Amino acid sequence: MRQLMPLAAVLVLLLAGCAATTTESSGQPAESAKLPYPQSIYVYNFAVSPTEVPQGSAAAAQLAGAIDDPDGNPKRAALEHKIAETLSSKLVAELQKAGLPAVRWVGTPPKNMDAYILEGQFLTSDQDSAQKIVGFALRGTELRVLAQIYHLDDGQKKLFSKAAVGAHGLAGRLPAPKLSAGKAASSVNTRVGAVQGVTSKVTKGAEETAATIVNLLKPKMQEQGWF
Repeated sequence: MRQLMPLAAVLVLLLAGCAATTTESSGQPAESAKLPYPQSIYVYNFAVSPTEVPQGSAAAAQLAGAIDDPDGNPKRAALEHKIAETLSSKLVAELQKAGLPAVRWVGTPPKNMDAYILEGQFLTSDQDSAQKIVGFALRGTELRVLAQIYHLDDGQKKLFSKAAVGAHGLAGRLPAPKLSAGKAASSVNTRVGAVQGVTSKVTKGAEETAATIVNLLKPKMQEQGWF
C-alpha cells in the first residue's frame, strides 16, 4: 500500500515551489514593464571608445572584451566623433518624424518627468582574430551599431528597449581597404567604404542606420501605445 506523505513534507514542497516562481518572475527583463509616453528623448552621440560607454550599459555583454583601437590617433578620433554626431542628428530627425519629442544632448540630462535617453555604441570586430573594438577601425571584418533607450526615473536609468544593426547603412561587412600609408593613418572603415571625412556616402549611411534603429525600436513603442 502506498504511504501518504506527511503534511509537513507537503508544506515544504509547496513553499519551495512558491519561492521558485517568485525568483523566476523577479528575473524578468526591465523592458517588460509598462512605461509612460515620453515628454522628451535625449539622444547622445554613440560611443567610439570604451571610456565613452556609460557604466552599467545594457550592451555590456555585447561589448565584453572590446578594446580601444590600438591604431587610433587624434585624426581618427576626430573623424569618429564627427560620424557619431551625424548619426545622432539623423536619429533625432527620425524620431521627430515619428512624432516623438527627441533632441540631441550632451552631459547630465535634466530630471524631467517621463524623460528617456537614447545612447549606443559602434562595435568593430575581426572574424579572424576575434578582436572587438569599441568604435571604428581601419582593419576588421564587420561593423555593428548598438542602441539602447532608457526611461529616467528620478535620475535612474531603466532599460526600455535595445537594438542592434548589423547590415544597414554604416553597419555590415567591411570592405578590404586599399590605401596608402598616409591615407590609412587618418581613415576609418564602414560598410560604405574607408573614409577620411563625413562624405555624402557616410551621411546617407547614417540616415539608413538611424531609420533602421528607430524601426527596430518601434514595436516596443507601439506596445506601450505611443503610436
